[in-house]
Amino acid sequence: MQIRIRRVVNKRSYVLKIVSSLLLVSFSYRIDAQPSVATFSQIKNCHYLNQVRGDSGYGKNFNWQALAKYSALHQAEKMDATHIVWVKFEWETSFNGSVVAYAYKCSMIVRD
Repeated sequence: MQIRIRRVVNKRSYVLKIVSSLLLVSFSYRIDAQPSVATFSQIKNCHYLNQVRGDSGYGKNFNWQALAKYSALHQAEKMDATHIVWVKFEWETSFNGSVVAYAYKCSMIVRD
């Protein structure tokens, strides 16, 4: 009985190690894949991909800018953008708004 319990515990710990390793790899990949925020003066020798727009959604969102930025960053990430430049923040109501940004693919960026 004790040997069987030990085998089950060993299998569970093995599965737990594999799952945690996969999660760690996937989270680190997602962090690296997100476009970096840049300014127009930093964008040199970059390929313009497209304009992206992010909305905060409807409801009482006290931090609508963060929600709208996340939405725009997600769109830029789908385009394989490496950098994003914020262009406009549009306040719609006290709790809602949207952002507009340009997405770029850069091999190298100039630091100010």
